[in-house]
Parts: sequence; C-alpha cells; structure tokens
Amino acid sequence: MPEPPLLRHKRYEADGVPLSRAALLELLSAVHEKGADFRFRATGTSMYPTIRDGDIITVSPIRGVEPSAFDIVAFRNPENQQLVIHRVLALSPDTFLAKGDNSQPDGTIPRSDLLGVVTKVERNGSRLFWPDKRRYPFLATVYFPTVYWYLMMRKRGYGIILKLLGKRSGESIP
Repeated sequence: MPEPPLLRHKRYEADGVPLSRAALLELLSAVHEKGADFRFRATGTSMYPTIRDGDIITVSPIRGVEPSAFDIVAFRNPENQQLVIHRVLALSPDTFLAKGDNSQPDGTIPRSDLLGVVTKVERNGSRLFWPDKRRYPFLATVYFPTVYWYLMMRKRGYGIILKLLGKRSGESIP
C-alpha cells in the first residue's frame, strides 16, 4: 500500500520493510538488546561519500571495544530523538562529538544516546571494505584516520592546519 502523500518524514527500510525513524530506532534498540547486529537501508547524504543514500549498513552493538575517534556510530539525537549515523570526532568519559562527512558537527552527545557502531556497508550488492578494530587494528586506528584527514584537508584547504603550524596561507606544507 503506498504511503499517504501528507506524511513527509523520511522512511527507512529494514530488509525491504518501510519503517518510520521512530520505529527503526525502537527496532534497532530491541535487536541490540539481544546482542545481534541490525541491518538497514540508509537514507540521506550527511555521510556522503562514505555512506550513500540507498547503501545497506550494519550497526553492531558495542561489545567490549569502545568506539574511538573516526568510528562511524549510530546514536539517538538528543534534540529530536531520531536515529543518526555519523562519525565520532572526539570522546570524553560522558559525551562525544560527532559529525557527518558531508554536514556540520552535531554538537555534544551524551554517551547514553550511543546505540552501536557501523561495522559493514554494502553498495550495489557488494560489501565495501570496512576496518574492524578487532581484526585490523593498524588499519582502523592509524591508516584510515590518516587518509581521512588528508582527504579532508585537500577538500577544504589547509587554512586551519597552516594556522596550527604557524605558517602563512601562501606557504606550502612540505
């Protein structure tokens, strides 16, 4: 049955079943309580190009290994109680700072709103390589963060980095 035209909120899909954001959040929480992974179709472009609209993502519950900077996590947005998938920029004992790869920072999020970690991304039926901290500690903690920041500096320019290094904008980085 088609969705009524008056409903304008985004709908997600969990293996082909359309769900509202609230239902998806509830289902994800229930599945994670059982210790299982949750797989669904992502919507939106806030994590582009890492996660694209229509990609299938798997969110795993946090099991022993806490998320760290540059991990992509699922959390409940404290302002509107909706599910968000964004990258962790910094962590403290009680909060974390997250940001989409293609959006503004979300601000400080309480750790109690953290729901899980993205462990797999599938695009067009193929699994994208995803560094698992338990299997690939070097790639997950050194290589991918370094490449990510290098690409971000190339995309957005070196302005902030140059200021931190005490260089003028006309100078180059060796």
